[in-house]
Amino acid sequence: GTNSATLTLANVKASTAGSYACVVSNSSGSVTSTAATLTVNTVPVPGGSGTGLTGTYFPSADLSGAGLVRTDATVNFDWGQNSPATGIPVDNFSVRWTGQVQAQVSETYTFSTMSDDGVKLWVNGQLLINNWTEHGPTEDRGVITLVAGQRYAVTMEYYDSGWGAVARLLWASPSTSSRIIPQTQLYPPALVPPPAPAE
Repeated sequence: GTNSATLTLANVKASTAGSYACVVSNSSGSVTSTAATLTVNTVPVPGGSGTGLTGTYFPSADLSGAGLVRTDATVNFDWGQNSPATGIPVDNFSVRWTGQVQAQVSETYTFSTMSDDGVKLWVNGQLLINNWTEHGPTEDRGVITLVAGQRYAVTMEYYDSGWGAVARLLWASPSTSSRIIPQTQLYPPALVPPPAPAE
């Protein structure tokens, strides 16, 4: 799209990669140069120091009741027909995981959940997955672009109504194969500073 002798690309990312050619024209016609290929190598941000997400477990399927709170290193559970925690029933329970996820590279990420039963997932305030239904093990996906090193709010809600109970949170990107989001990239919820005193 440029008409100058120099092509400058700013904020280069994976989607900028491709072939670029120069077309020179005058009243006699036009000539197209040999295409130059631009390859973008993404460099992952070194592994973070995350401790996991805050999981609140409820003794009901509707995220209500007195809950048990703990830190889960990852969301990678297959409870089968067992209770997920002391004081939580085998069936008809729910969980809300909250915290932050830190991107490793600046790319478009596909977040996916494997759940039995219902699941919802928000990343950076966007509802990426909404399958709040009773179902067997099912994979759901949502896509969002993230910046390397930046932390984004993440919330995953889940409920089990009976029989098997599975809850997993994964991600993938052009440079990262699909995998459980590692503990190193998961952090507790961001601390919100208290409001300034009124004057």
